[in-house]
Amino acid sequence: MRTLMLALCLGLGSATAVQAAGNFAAGVAAYESKDFAAAMAHWLPLAKSGFAAAQHNVAVMYDHGQGVAANDALAVSWYERAANGGHAPSQHSLGLLYSRGQDVGKSMPKALAWFRKAATQGHSESQFVLGVLFDFGKGVKKNDIEAVKWYRLAAEQGDPRAQYNLALMYDFGQGGLDNPRQAVRWYRRAAQLGNPKAQYMLGVAYLQGDGVSRDNIASYAWMTLAAGAGHVRAKQYRAHPWKGMSASERKQGRKLEVALKRKIRLRRSISTETPGRIALPTVALIKNTQRVLAQRGLLSGPADGVLGPQTRAAIMALQEALGARKTGAPSVELLLLAELD
Repeated sequence: MRTLMLALCLGLGSATAVQAAGNFAAGVAAYESKDFAAAMAHWLPLAKSGFAAAQHNVAVMYDHGQGVAANDALAVSWYERAANGGHAPSQHSLGLLYSRGQDVGKSMPKALAWFRKAATQGHSESQFVLGVLFDFGKGVKKNDIEAVKWYRLAAEQGDPRAQYNLALMYDFGQGGLDNPRQAVRWYRRAAQLGNPKAQYMLGVAYLQGDGVSRDNIASYAWMTLAAGAGHVRAKQYRAHPWKGMSASERKQGRKLEVALKRKIRLRRSISTETPGRIALPTVALIKNTQRVLAQRGLLSGPADGVLGPQTRAAIMALQEALGARKTGAPSVELLLLAELD
């Protein structure tokens, strides 16, 4: 129950709805500046009027004791109101509560029901959790096919844990999968987001030529990254397989490691939200998007964190240029696409 998810309702049309969106955004700005009392003052009236995103954030505030005294019962009550209104992050939060028996009676059937509701709305964190539950048979009958289904959905949204687990299933022939090249593809995507387990497995793949052409330099670089992140087996590998490398090859390996580390750091700095989290625009995300749009000449003026018509139009232009679905909404995935373009 210690996860923070802020959400902003988009596509509001009426004057009242526009005013509500402005109040909600003011609450986000107050929260990000750690003025929790002001954030609660903005969100509580919206929550009482039925604004699901505000209901969720009020629940978070009662959960953490931010701007108000911590109150688990009120937190659960507000999560339930938002979840029953279809708010996926709140549905996920309730799934976690019921799976752990935290502030509510433990019930895996109820947890699964809430996780499914969130996952079917595209909530990648719930998709990943369902993958794990089916993968290991926790609270549900073990089912590799279902595990693959949910891992894939989360992986395609950029969750490095799901990408790694999906790679393992391709690698070891689980859930009807058996494809070393696909395993390497998913290891690479997770490794590029800083997952040390994936970095290690990618290093092994390059060392053995499994699913990819053998490349000691690439193996050395990925294994060094994993070892630097504390991966024990990577540290052990680093002690012996590359003794036959020349000084020139080692230099190339170190150069590649530095380049990879820089790209990983950039990806992780862009992906500031918890993996798989539904991250509808926060002020910081909008500002980051505006900076990218300005760099590409699609938007002029300062990055003010306001999702106005000009910013939306520029986002749609960027999405069209990148071949992404034109929604006019900022997202971490869009920033990653822009950085990789």
